[in-house]
Amino acid sequence: MKHIDLLKLLDRNSELIDRTYRGESIQSVDAELLDSTLFIKINKRYKLNKNYFNFADSILQRVDYSIIFGDYEKEYKELVKLRKRYLQTENEHYKKSIEHLIENLYEKFYNRDREIQILIQRLENDTSLEIDILLENATDTLEKIYELIRANEQIGELFRKELRGLAESIDTLLQSISMNFLEYIQNIDKYIDQINRFILQTQKRRVQNRQIANLSNLILNEECLALDELLHVTSHKCYFSHPKSQKNRVYTYPDDGDIHRLKKGLLETLTGVSVKPVKKVGLIKKQQQEKLDIINIDKIIIDLDSTKSGDVFLFIKEHQELQKYEDIVLIDEAFKIYLALTTHKKVVFQTEFNEYNIKVAKWV
Repeated sequence: MKHIDLLKLLDRNSELIDRTYRGESIQSVDAELLDSTLFIKINKRYKLNKNYFNFADSILQRVDYSIIFGDYEKEYKELVKLRKRYLQTENEHYKKSIEHLIENLYEKFYNRDREIQILIQRLENDTSLEIDILLENATDTLEKIYELIRANEQIGELFRKELRGLAESIDTLLQSISMNFLEYIQNIDKYIDQINRFILQTQKRRVQNRQIANLSNLILNEECLALDELLHVTSHKCYFSHPKSQKNRVYTYPDDGDIHRLKKGLLETLTGVSVKPVKKVGLIKKQQQEKLDIINIDKIIIDLDSTKSGDVFLFIKEHQELQKYEDIVLIDEAFKIYLALTTHKKVVFQTEFNEYNIKVAKWV
């Protein structure tokens, strides 16, 4: 999308955008507004992207721009405080404030994931900066991404345990964002690996550039002896270099006449010589088949229909499809399937938690 197309899109939908900006609840928007990321869908409602609020508020001189690696401590502490007050009073105001903060945090994670992707892409495609500056920017970005891991763990724990069971509307909201939220958290490891590879490749490129610059200076200054010595000593490191002869007996290079006489002598020597090719018999290794661990969720759903389990998570954990896993891996895999089934129409959440601090859900 070009900038002029974006302006036209804003103009065509100015009334809808203004209504949403002023706090009106919107139930339906055109697909082009979702594709442009001006709007995002949360729990069957459509909201303006936080980035648009940042842009509009900044132009109107209301608030400063937020940054990609923002501080989540403020929202975390506020959620803990509101949870405590809601448990004490069950006041509807605190419940609405909790839902609003959950949505704000989800938007932060949504925008952060997309912006980190763009940031990494810019790093990899930027040819205008010097290599040292690129390395400095990449290292700084990596350090900031590492700082996000603690916030991910803290907020993920709050969403999974502390806020579950407070109210049905809060549970519904958390269920609607749980899968995407988990994906945004898991993407952090992928981004760390991607930036580490970029840093390693850029460091190698910097070493090669320095070698080429060193060689260029020797050539321009016609320092033949130093150049020859450098190519001999560092032949295993430098491109277009040659190792020194072990016997050190080569003093001159052959001319065309020498090459012609050598070819003629070789032809005379090899005429009439026949060599029978040796038949090679190689061992053929049997191709190994990779064993893939695939969990049949449909089978679990069928068994849930027949048993009507009172605790879906414990049922999944004990199911034969997961018996290949042990200890913490078993719990993780069971929890992933539990999350995948939370939106199923036959899942009904209870008020209590099981021994793994996971919300009890019945299959009806």
